[in-house]
Amino acid sequence: MAFKRTTTVKGKKYQQLVESKWDPEKKQSRIHVIKHLGRVLEEEGKEKLIPSLLKFDSVDHAYPVGELALFWKVAEEFEIQKSISKAIGRDDKDTSMAILILAINQLLGRKSLTKIGEWISETPIPRWTNIDTNKLNKDYFLSALDKVSEDNENMKSSYSYIIQNNITNAWRKIVGSEQERYFFYQDITRIRWNGNQSILAENGYGAQIGRPHIGFGLVISKDSYMPVMGYPVRGSSPDKTTVEETIDNLSRWNMKNITLVWDRGFVSKPNIDYAREKNFHVLSGGPHTSKEVIDWITKYSDSEIEKRENILEMSHGNGVYCIEDTGKLYGRNCKIVVMLDPQRRNNSRIERDLLIQELESETSKKKIAELKKDLSPIVKPAKGRRGYEIDRNEEKQARKLDGRSLFFSTDITMTGKELIKTYLQKDHIEKAFRYLRGNACMAPIGYQLPNRVEAYLSVVNFISYELIAAILWKIEKFNISIGYESLIEKASKIFEVEFTSKGSKLYRWTHISKEDEKLFKPFNILSVRS
Repeated sequence: MAFKRTTTVKGKKYQQLVESKWDPEKKQSRIHVIKHLGRVLEEEGKEKLIPSLLKFDSVDHAYPVGELALFWKVAEEFEIQKSISKAIGRDDKDTSMAILILAINQLLGRKSLTKIGEWISETPIPRWTNIDTNKLNKDYFLSALDKVSEDNENMKSSYSYIIQNNITNAWRKIVGSEQERYFFYQDITRIRWNGNQSILAENGYGAQIGRPHIGFGLVISKDSYMPVMGYPVRGSSPDKTTVEETIDNLSRWNMKNITLVWDRGFVSKPNIDYAREKNFHVLSGGPHTSKEVIDWITKYSDSEIEKRENILEMSHGNGVYCIEDTGKLYGRNCKIVVMLDPQRRNNSRIERDLLIQELESETSKKKIAELKKDLSPIVKPAKGRRGYEIDRNEEKQARKLDGRSLFFSTDITMTGKELIKTYLQKDHIEKAFRYLRGNACMAPIGYQLPNRVEAYLSVVNFISYELIAAILWKIEKFNISIGYESLIEKASKIFEVEFTSKGSKLYRWTHISKEDEKLFKPFNILSVRS
């Protein structure tokens, strides 16, 4: 056991950290000095320790190590490299290392493939892994992408979904899983494409309309928001056309009682039928373009819905009313919930009534045209001096719909309030896309070959998001007092300084206080400190 002792050298006192060690040759214990703590001075009759100052010859290099260490240790804990190597079917450390570096590169500013090797050589990664930085060229990383997804147009030889499955199984061992049922949120974002024509990059559907783009679909779990699946989508493909492939891939997993939570854009009778045929449940909002959805939304009067027993507390002290029923929707027996937001209803009615009032008194033809457009289909073209008329039936229907939404699930055992809360949690997948587009530098895509685009989206970006989600999960699990952005900001201030002392290279971390050490303890980042 280590202990402190004070020794005197040339009349000066010094404190040391020492331990007693058995010497097998001399067959006796000997005192071994672990560390010189500093000089001991007397002040006002008391001894005071003056810590030793480290003497060095030169400061050679400084690198912001905090964020890198944070993502590296999370990737290690969640077995990212092991999941990749296991999927490929051989002990291919180069591929798993290259993919992990690409994922972390996304999170730390996304440098081009030709500059990653230079970046890695400046970091502590070579000391952590003994990797040969000379081989970290562009071909090293492209070769890894090619091994994940072979170079053929049908992508049948891709390991992407196997890697995703392995990664999901790894985080489930740590995070746990929802035993009674699994809720998976599915959505798609659109990413700008830089390059030549491709079978994936097309003009067409989505927010990037008018220029080539690619879709990226993501499926995440309900409670931990960890990723379950990621996949590329052709630019011209609407969201609803991706459902069958997602269900087919999830069907291969050893999971039961899966409910897919969809945005309204995924909803169609064929998609719901396909999900139920594969024993998946569906939970979504009802699009107002469906007549049967409108019939359900307008079935109840405000007074039937606005009852005390139907109140549901929302965030910021707001409340909504919801009434639940069981009936047919899209040809399936469903739990159906009609939600009424009184505040939104009142705002909609006031806004519309004021616009109609403004229209009736307006004389400018340009302004009248704008108001007619805003009030369509309530205001319709008509003969006469004004050139329009108010359709009272449309106005009556609009008033019935004000502030109302419909949610449904093919799982009729769910309660109405549980159904609404589950659906509203889909905001977290939208947050996931914000992280990917911002923190993870997902766009634009510069790879040209379809197999590399597939590997980049389905594996590299999938892992990048998982590292973010894992940090968010740990923040919640360990009740860390700050959020993700603040934690990353603190990590970004931690530097590793390299210097030379007596001919030896030494490394020290700066700007990490005792408070910061406690903050980062759940992530174990200090274990990589030299």
